[in-house]
Amino acid sequence: MRPDHLALGKHIVTQLKTQISDVRQIVQRGELTDVTSGEQVSPSLYVIYVRDVLPGNSQSQEAQDHILQQWLVVAAIQGNPDQMLAKAGELLAKARAALLGWTPDATLYDPLQAATPPAAVYVSDWGYFPLLFTADFYA
Repeated sequence: MRPDHLALGKHIVTQLKTQISDVRQIVQRGELTDVTSGEQVSPSLYVIYVRDVLPGNSQSQEAQDHILQQWLVVAAIQGNPDQMLAKAGELLAKARAALLGWTPDATLYDPLQAATPPAAVYVSDWGYFPLLFTADFYA
C-alpha cells in the first residue's frame, strides 16, 4: 500500500506548531485564494500544497515512485505596511528555521529545501508573504 500522498502537509503544520508559538493560527488550506478570501486572524501561517514535479522521464518506474512535492507556507499579517513587513519577516525566519533541512520521515521524504516562492500579495490592510519548500517524496 502506498503512503498518504499529501501527508507532508499535516507534518509541516505539526512541525510549525511545535516550533512557533507566537501565531494565532497554523492550518492547512487548499490554495492561496482560500486564504485571501476567507475569514482570517493575524498573525497566521497557512500550509498549502502546490504540486508534484516528476523527474525528466515521467514514464519510468522511478518517476512513479519518486516525486518532488512543492508546499507553500504563507504568513498572513494584518496592519499597516511597516507592521506587516516587520511581523512577516520575523515569522518567515522562524518558519525557515523550523523547516529547512527537516523531514518527518527519512524513509519517505528527503529534507525540505527552499525554492523561489511566488510574490507577496497585498489586499486592503492584509499582507500574504509566501515561502516555498520542496521535498523529494518516495511514494
